[in-house]
Order: sequence, then structure tokens, then C-alpha cells
Amino acid sequence: MLKPINKISSFFLSKLICRLSFVMLILCFSLISCSTSSVNDAKTSMYLYEDTIHLVNTVEEAAQLIETDGEKAFEKFSRKDSKWFNDKIYLFAYDINGTCLFNPASPHIVGVNLINMTDITGKPVIRMITDIAKKPQKDASGWVFYYWADRSQFDPLWKSSYIRKAISPDNRIYLIGSGLNDIKTEKLFIKENVDNAVNLIRERGQDAAFNEFRDPASSFCFFNSYIFVIDSAGRILVDPSFPGLSERNMLNFKDAVGREIVKEMIDKLSKSDDVWIQYLWPKPGESIPSRKLLYCRKLIVNSETLYVCSDFYLATPIWMRL
Repeated sequence: MLKPINKISSFFLSKLICRLSFVMLILCFSLISCSTSSVNDAKTSMYLYEDTIHLVNTVEEAAQLIETDGEKAFEKFSRKDSKWFNDKIYLFAYDINGTCLFNPASPHIVGVNLINMTDITGKPVIRMITDIAKKPQKDASGWVFYYWADRSQFDPLWKSSYIRKAISPDNRIYLIGSGLNDIKTEKLFIKENVDNAVNLIRERGQDAAFNEFRDPASSFCFFNSYIFVIDSAGRILVDPSFPGLSERNMLNFKDAVGREIVKEMIDKLSKSDDVWIQYLWPKPGESIPSRKLLYCRKLIVNSETLYVCSDFYLATPIWMRL
């Protein structure tokens, strides 16, 4: 009687092991999926707008496929009307030297080295893309802002591209990216621009940094935003919006409702190293004030206090538009 029982026990034990193995396999896939999701969440948690988040997620997923499949992933990316290539979005890829490796929207540039290509303002677009490969992180990423004539457009428009470094199984570095026209300005774009400006002043000194801030072809000028620098007396030392003027005193500047924004900024920076201030000011060509957001950092160089700033108009919700 013992042998049949042992056979039955072995049968159920083997089925139990199979079920447990299946459950463990599902758990492993779940953990991998959660890990990938958490990485993507960390990269998108800083953004406010759905278009930005969708773009970043798309490029991050594409980079992960390249890290697994290398250039074989390009076949998926080239499928028309897929999540990778449709009327709203497409992917592109460059190597570290600026040669286009993939672009389904402009296949004629694939295989062409475009490292010296500039937009209409002189921005070295491809060089800015390849600079992301120089960052030490394996999953380094960054934004590039430039003018681009896309597909059927006659005139170039501002384009914002998210670029991600991806290393394939054969250790080849790819710079995979995608962009959108007229993307909403994220607070992160402005904060990173000011942070980079502060670092440049520290590394290269005021003269060299200020010249770069004034250059419309530099990475510091995009959309209608730029870097301006104010001293402790309220005088503007760098002002790309008025390149022919110098040291305008902005201490008594008031917004559309009479707030003394510069005085408020300096007062808040006496207690902090950075500050966000929202104020009201009409957009160019408009008379009705719009919401504008200013970000500023305090920087002390050779005992001199500088305020390094940038601002932008906040996106207006549809229900608030006239």
C-alpha cells in the first residue's frame, strides 16, 4: 500500500513544484517590470505636463530596448502608426561622433555625419546631442532646444528633444531621442538652465560666462527664456533681451499689479540660496497680463553677490483662455 501513496505524493509534489516555479517566474517578471517602472517614474516625477511625461517615457523605453537588443530595436521603432512612429512622434538616434543612425521621418540623413549642423540661430544641435554621451552615467539624459523644420512644416519651429544615452550589449553607445514642437515650458527646464549658468560662472569666470549667456546660439537661450544677472544694487549686468543697454537698475521694477518683484526677490534671497516668484506681466503683443514665473539663485563670487535668474510664462489652462 505504501508504493501507490508514494507515487501519488510524488505526483502532487511535482505539480506543486511546477506551480511554485511558475509563480516565482511571474514574480521575477513583476519585479523586473516594477524596477523598470520605478526608474521611469524617477525620471518623470519632476515634470508637470502629460506631453513631457509621455515623451520621456517613450524615449526611456526605447533606450531600454536598445540596451537589450541593440540596433535590432530600430525595426520596431520604424513601424508606421506604432507607439514609436506616428503623426505625433518619431525616434532618432546618433552615435557619439554625430552620425545619424536612425530617423524614419528623414531616412535620407541616415548614415550622414551632421556634427557641424546648426539651426537658424546657430545652435550646434547635433553637438549638443552628442555632449550627453560625455556624461558619466550609463543612463545619462538631457534636453536639447532648437529650431527645426519638421516634416511638412515650411518654417522651423522651436523643438524640445529628450535625449537618452543607451549602451547596447556589444558596448556601443547610442544617443536615442525624440522631440515635440511647442512643448510647454517645464519648471525643471528653467531651474536646470539657471543651475548650469551658476556652474559656468564658477568654472570660467564672469566675462566668459556672460558672453555665453548673451549668445542666442548658446544652450542658455531657448523659447522666450534666457539668463539674466542682477547685482546686489538691483542693476542688470547681463540682459540678452536688451543687448544694447547695460546696467539698467531694476530695483523699482513693478509687475502689472504693482508688486516690486526685484526687491521681493533680493529680500527672499537674503534668507535662502534660491527662490521662485510668480508675477503678472503681459506677453509680447498682448495687453492682458499673464502669469510669469521667475527662478533665481544667489551666487557669491569674490565677495560680490550676484543673482542669476531666468523666467517664463506659465501655460494657461484651456478654461482660463478667452
